[in-house]
Amino acid sequence: MSQVDFHILDNENSSSLLMYACRVTRKAFINGYKVYIRVDNKQEMSQLDSLLWTFSELDFIPHRCVDSECGQEPVIIGMIEHKGGSNTVLINMSTQLSSNYSDYSRVIELIGNDPEIKSAGRDRYRQYQKMKDKLKNHMVSVN
Repeated sequence: MSQVDFHILDNENSSSLLMYACRVTRKAFINGYKVYIRVDNKQEMSQLDSLLWTFSELDFIPHRCVDSECGQEPVIIGMIEHKGGSNTVLINMSTQLSSNYSDYSRVIELIGNDPEIKSAGRDRYRQYQKMKDKLKNHMVSVN
């Protein structure tokens, strides 16, 4: 059984979701976790890559975008199933459930306010329920 946290943003702006992803990533990194951020497309991957360099003047978060199963940086951004670990957090921004999510120490599902993204999030929530995972919802207001 895995701990899965759904962070549901009430903000309409898609850039708010990306900034929030950076904040969650920073928190996990500072707490000593490796992080895999799974996205759906190269545009999101590129935007997150840029934001992780610039969103905070005080923090440096070493990261890398990958297209294949490589990369040893503490934070990896990609669109593939990536090998999890007991000290790795999966931040899922993809509309798909990761088949290996139970390999991660924790799963954080980030859900934006777009109707299609919300619908895909509800589907994943039901899938996690069927597998008897521990689910927790967090309503998030981002400025």
